[in-house]
Amino acid sequence: MLGEFVSRRVIAKDPDAVVHVVHESEVTTDPRRLERVLFNLLANAARHGKPPIEVSVEGRVIRVRDHGPGFPEELLAEGPSRFRTGSSDRAGHGHGLGLTIAAGQARVLGARLTFRNVRPAGAPDHIPAEGAVAVLWLPEHAPTSTGSYPMLP
Repeated sequence: MLGEFVSRRVIAKDPDAVVHVVHESEVTTDPRRLERVLFNLLANAARHGKPPIEVSVEGRVIRVRDHGPGFPEELLAEGPSRFRTGSSDRAGHGHGLGLTIAAGQARVLGARLTFRNVRPAGAPDHIPAEGAVAVLWLPEHAPTSTGSYPMLP
């Protein structure tokens, strides 16, 4: 059950995060890879965003939201890249490797990981973001820990 899985892990990783299970769903997937994606999204929100960090589960969709300045425009346009950070210096600040790993693990699971910023409804692009949202869309049947797909009836 995805909501139960996510709730337990989020609370263990960040007890201050708010978890809301809108709709429970059963998924077949590799729990280690899913946990890695979830932990990397939480770590990014904690490091680069502002509280509260909110996690919601609705069916097979997991959303991780913070209330910080949002994702860099380059990440929104091109996706995460291990060769690019959100900083012009080389100090390692920005979206960096964590989101790149999360995106790679999501692909292995057959999932889709998207990124967007939250803006007030109808606000022009120059209005600062009110947070970042990463959305993980899990397929009904994903590779298991063996890397194989489950047998279907």
